[in-house]
Amino acid sequence: MERPIFQPVGAPTEELDTPALVVDLGIMAQNIAVLHNAVRASDAGSATGSVRVRPHVSCHGCPEIARFQLAAEGNAGGVAVGSLGEAEAFAAAGEDTSTGDESASPSRAIDDILIAGRVVTAAKIRRLISLAGRITLSVAVDDPRNVGDLSEAAQAAGVTLGVLVDIDAGYGFGGVAPGRDAVDLARTVADAPGLSFNGIMAYEGPLPITERAELEAETRSRLQPVLDTRSDLEQAGMEVATVSAGSTYNYDIVSQLSGITEVQAGVYPLMDVETLRIRPELQRAATVLATVISHPIAGRAVLDAGHKTTGPDFGVPVLEGFPGAVATRFSAEHGIMDLDGPATEQLMPNDKVHLVPYNLALCVNQYDYIRAVRDGKLVGYWSVAGRGRLG
Repeated sequence: MERPIFQPVGAPTEELDTPALVVDLGIMAQNIAVLHNAVRASDAGSATGSVRVRPHVSCHGCPEIARFQLAAEGNAGGVAVGSLGEAEAFAAAGEDTSTGDESASPSRAIDDILIAGRVVTAAKIRRLISLAGRITLSVAVDDPRNVGDLSEAAQAAGVTLGVLVDIDAGYGFGGVAPGRDAVDLARTVADAPGLSFNGIMAYEGPLPITERAELEAETRSRLQPVLDTRSDLEQAGMEVATVSAGSTYNYDIVSQLSGITEVQAGVYPLMDVETLRIRPELQRAATVLATVISHPIAGRAVLDAGHKTTGPDFGVPVLEGFPGAVATRFSAEHGIMDLDGPATEQLMPNDKVHLVPYNLALCVNQYDYIRAVRDGKLVGYWSVAGRGRLG
């Protein structure tokens, strides 16, 4: 567990103890507005009904950030998570009660949650049903046996559990096949006591495609079978209230597809290197603040941020503000920067630097707290409540 040195509100960002996960609230608010406004603009031109953003909050794991997302216009009224444990953590966060604090998020309960992952064991199903008695809860399914287990538990507890049929949109990480298999499973859900068939969802996978036309073509190709399945369900006499899909990569494309009702965007409030290349209209709001602890030779600097604080499994972070300085390798606690050009004689011991994480979710999961800053000053510590809530 992280045991941070708490510093007073108003402390300059560069004086925070390191390594630290820092979020710029001004940039975060701008990112939320940009994405939500874009989806709302798509909705304004839609002839098929409203499209809303359902933030997938597993990326940041922070209830305070989720409240800002839910307070923005164009939200679906709830969030999506990847696991039951995350759902419990966000539901337990309750309403924000802080007052007179400029870091305080909007006072709003997080009481509408979609679990995009599977809940299959008996012990977890008991927890799921308990949570369903307290909030508006829905869960994704792709197996009729799971549907039977959920139905039995919900019926015994006297609760109604919302269910979305998850359809494989080409990612291959679960989901029933589109078409007849999905329709059959939806019928099974609709006929199951204690369950409510709320619609369908799909995740087309990360699409790191920089060329716009190619990204649009790939998105449409992966989601068209899902949209065709919606038509099949409606022709079979079933109401499909929700069709949830998409990500930060392709939010503006997905929101314009006829039949989509929700965009499940995740990383957009904070961003990372992986996604910034695709969505330049959004900016990085999260960085790892680190300290240079050694400049042993010209052309090399050592930071106090390593694997344990940057999560570089998918790619190394980018050092901000020092052209010619490149993160090359990490130990558990240290990062090695190779320096070239003007950076060769820069980055001396005690200098502070900002690292933009390559993959936000992996980085955030290293921390128990986010340091929220505005205009270069600390305004609060926010809990990463979803950290470690894997099951």
